[in-house]
Amino acid sequence: MRLLLSLVLTVAAPLAMGQISPEEISVETLPEPGSNWFISKTGNGAYVFDAESGEMQGLLSLSRNTPAVTPYHPRQEFYAAESYMSRGVRGERTDLVAVYDFENLSPIAEIIIPNHMARLQVRRHLGLMNDGRHLAVLNMNPGHSVSIVDVEDRVFIYEISTPGCAVIMPVATSDFLQVCGDGTLQLIQLDLSGYEENRVRSDVFFNVIDDAVFDRATPSADGWILVTHAGVIFEVSTDDDEINIEDGWRLGAEDESDWRPGGNEFITAHKDYGLLYVAMHEGEVDTHHVPGDEIWVFDMATRNRVHRLELDVPADSIMVTQEAEPKLLVSDEEGGMHVYDAISFAFERTINAPGASHFEDF
Repeated sequence: MRLLLSLVLTVAAPLAMGQISPEEISVETLPEPGSNWFISKTGNGAYVFDAESGEMQGLLSLSRNTPAVTPYHPRQEFYAAESYMSRGVRGERTDLVAVYDFENLSPIAEIIIPNHMARLQVRRHLGLMNDGRHLAVLNMNPGHSVSIVDVEDRVFIYEISTPGCAVIMPVATSDFLQVCGDGTLQLIQLDLSGYEENRVRSDVFFNVIDDAVFDRATPSADGWILVTHAGVIFEVSTDDDEINIEDGWRLGAEDESDWRPGGNEFITAHKDYGLLYVAMHEGEVDTHHVPGDEIWVFDMATRNRVHRLELDVPADSIMVTQEAEPKLLVSDEEGGMHVYDAISFAFERTINAPGASHFEDF
C-alpha cells in the first residue's frame, strides 16, 4: 500500500507542476513625461511621480551618496553625481557622474570624477549649465572645489579650486554663481570647452556672523533668490561678468521676527508667476533645521505676502512645479508627500512613498 501511494505521488507531482502556467515577464518603458511630473530624491534612489494622479512612474536606482539628480529633456537623459565604496561602507572609493536614459531609467554611461564629491543630499550641490553641456559637481575635500563634466561627450574636464565658496547656481549660458564665506558671491564663467575663462567676486552683501545666507537657493525668472537665517531675501542675477544684487527685503512684518525659514529644502519659486514659497516656523536663532509649520507665499513684484498656508504636518522640503497649473509639493519628516494646488492652495492628495530628502523638477 505504501509503495502504491509513493508511486502515485511520484507520478502526480510532475503532472501538478506541469499545470502551473509560466510567469510572464513584461518590460515597461517610461511614457511621455506629463506637465507636472517631479522627482522625489531619497536616500534609496529617485522616484518619478505624476503630481496630478499621484502615481509613481519609475525609479532611478542611485547610490546612497548622491546629492542630487537633474534631467535634460533635449537629450532625454538624467545626470546624477554618485559615490561608491567597494565594500559598501568601506574600501576603495569611486566618484562618478552617471547618465540615465528617459525610456528605461537605465544607466547608459559613467564618467569618473575625482573622489572629492560632497556627499550631502543638497539640491544645489549639482548644477547643469544652461547650455545643457557642462555639469558642475560640488566637492569638499575638505576645501571646496568644483568638478566640471562634459555630459555630451562623456568626459571629465577638470577640477576648479573654489576656496570658501559653495553651492552651484547656473546663470547665462555656461556660467555659475556661488555663495562665499566672506559675505560675497562668486561668478565663474566657462569657455566652450568647459574650462574657467573668468572669475569675478561681488561686494560684501551679508554678514556671515550676524545673519548668514543659506546654502539653499531657488531660481527666479532672471537669476536666483537667496534667503538668510533671519528671513531676508536677496534677488541676484548677472549681466555678462557683472553680478547684480538687489537690496534685501524681509519676510513678514516687524512683529513676526521670531518666524524663520527652516527645514531641508525650504524655498522655491514659480518663475513665470513670480511667486515665492518659503517654509517658516517660530523659533530662536540656530533653529534653521526645524521644519516649517506654515508656508508663506509672496508676490515677488510687490514683495507682499499673499498667503499663509497652515500645515497639519510640518514641511521639511517643498517645491513648486513650473507648468501653467502648478502643484506645490510638500514632504514631511515622516516620509509623507503632500500635493497642493500652488495657486488656490487647496489640498489635493497625499502620496505614500519613501520619504523625500528633496524634490527635483522634471
